[in-house]
Amino acid sequence: MLDSWTASGSRGHAANQMKRRMFMKHPSVCKLAVATGLLAFSSSAISSECCVADFTGDNTVSADEVLLLLSAWGSCSGSCPEDIDDSGDVNSNDLLTLIDRWGDCPEPNGGDYVEDPDSPYMDLAVWGKFHGSNNNSRLYEMVDGRTPITTEAMEAYNNLRGFLGLSSLDYEQVGQWAFSEALTNNSQWWGNDLKGVGLYYAMQGAKVGWVTDENYYPQFFADIQRTARRVCDPYEMKIQVLNMARQVDIDGFVEYLEANGMTDAFVNTIKMEPHYAGWMHGRCHGFRNVEGVAINHDLNHLTVLSWDQMQPFMNDTFDWPQWNALDVSDSGVIDYFQSMVILGDPDDDNL
Repeated sequence: MLDSWTASGSRGHAANQMKRRMFMKHPSVCKLAVATGLLAFSSSAISSECCVADFTGDNTVSADEVLLLLSAWGSCSGSCPEDIDDSGDVNSNDLLTLIDRWGDCPEPNGGDYVEDPDSPYMDLAVWGKFHGSNNNSRLYEMVDGRTPITTEAMEAYNNLRGFLGLSSLDYEQVGQWAFSEALTNNSQWWGNDLKGVGLYYAMQGAKVGWVTDENYYPQFFADIQRTARRVCDPYEMKIQVLNMARQVDIDGFVEYLEANGMTDAFVNTIKMEPHYAGWMHGRCHGFRNVEGVAINHDLNHLTVLSWDQMQPFMNDTFDWPQWNALDVSDSGVIDYFQSMVILGDPDDDNL
């Protein structure tokens, strides 16, 4: 493996190549090199916000980064990019992270949404657009890491159901449940309503329904969505999101996702903007009474954040709270979102 590192990173001067060959042939030379500063073959490492192991700023993690990390081995103080995990020491954990990031840096996470023509998932807007019903629903309004609602949310939803021992559902089944529970504008569906409504409520259930009653608090959903949307390094973003989820999930859920290769769908659903394509107001604006102080539509605003993404339960302008939702009990809110997952009574204690 070390030989392949050398081949991929051999872009320096002859002196640097000699140092690398010494390192590869004689591992003990590494210790001496670190002690004497032999590996300090370039200027000090720089920090790359969107690719934390790219110390040279060339958008690639290669042998150059290995040598810089080894030269900084041990305790570090002040600015120390090689201390990837911010532990205060450059050690084997940082080296393992660097190896995991090997090769070209990925595209940065966050920013304004750029459509992927090769995505295997379908955009909710294919089933209808209701932009006149609310603000911030168009594709060009997916900014600051917000993303459209796609059928990947249904994948995340069924992954959650699978963890709970429940069978997979299709869009129409979730949509029929939403209509039967008065969670929609109208009592009767037509066209693609069942599919779009089903995907919308599957998305909301996948965003929230995995949190336990005792661990639910509204601010968490601002914090985790902001992290998923804004942390520039996609590897670091995923680590942070999963670690946050692990603190509040139904025991074992995150580990289940990791063991089954399901983390991407989960994280990508967390990023989705609920107002996208206008379905939230155009078709999913239900008037079901909640605790005599709100309607279910108010609760859908839990996952709508302020412009700075610091506050949950915001209006579709992102400028002020969805006031009535703030008067609903925590148990009433989490039971509502959990009902989307099991297709239960939104007023019951569901999970």
